Amino acid sequence: MGNLIQGYQVDIPFELSGSSGYFLFSGSYVEINSATSSTDFFIIKDNGQQVFKVNQEGVVEFKEISTTPTVVTGGLFYSSSDDWYLYYKQ
Repeated sequence: MGNLIQGYQVDIPFELSGSSGYFLFSGSYVEINSATSSTDFFIIKDNGQQVFKVNQEGVVEFKEISTTPTVVTGGLFYSSSDDWYLYYKQ
């Protein structure tokens, strides 16, 4: 598999754990395209623990947080008490 470079875009094919597709890096965005079906399309982990996921149906899943994190303007988190919190400036 070779890399395809078009102008300012870089298209990098990949094959990982039986999945295949490509990463597209552009000047304004990063695109990940999977060529195989999976129930877990995009996962972000911290120290092996899932914190954010987009499943095959496009549903975003947040990790439940049991202690209130540091306030960050524009931040959003899901509490283990089944509440959502959005931080903003007044």
